Amino acid sequence: MQENFVRKLSDGMRAEVASLSGEWELDRAASEAGALREFLLACGAPRIFAGPLARKFDSDRLVITISDSSVTLATPRNGWSLPIKLQTDATYTRGSETILSTPRGNQRASLIQSKDGFIEIVKDGPAVGERVTERYTAVGGRLEQELHHLSPDGKKEVVVRRTFKRV
Repeated sequence: MQENFVRKLSDGMRAEVASLSGEWELDRAASEAGALREFLLACGAPRIFAGPLARKFDSDRLVITISDSSVTLATPRNGWSLPIKLQTDATYTRGSETILSTPRGNQRASLIQSKDGFIEIVKDGPAVGERVTERYTAVGGRLEQELHHLSPDGKKEVVVRRTFKRV
């Protein structure tokens, strides 16, 4: 009987993972407008650009594609383009490093987990000790995004949470 419960629980979790794949848009009623501003500042964006850029990101969609060993995150622009060199689309493969370009230098990213309705990606750099963690969780038909930025000295952490709904 315990084995059947575990199998059903496991099957249900796999269904949650499948539900992360697809196209998502920001749920404006459940997310603060421009919430990415402080996160962008922590990542080194100039103060003059952080607010407008955060509001632009609010209009973008997030496309997640999950395969057996990789996760692709894409952010198709909604009628605008980035004024800076920032790689927002990438494929992360379990067991290998993905190099991402940012205006301040490259980040080394790794897919930590992509199961149980949960995706976690860790990005190190560009500064030594600097770390960004992205978490995506399926919650009741919605997608919860949690972004953490840890400063190079490890003393300051900025956390942003946003909610997306399926398109």
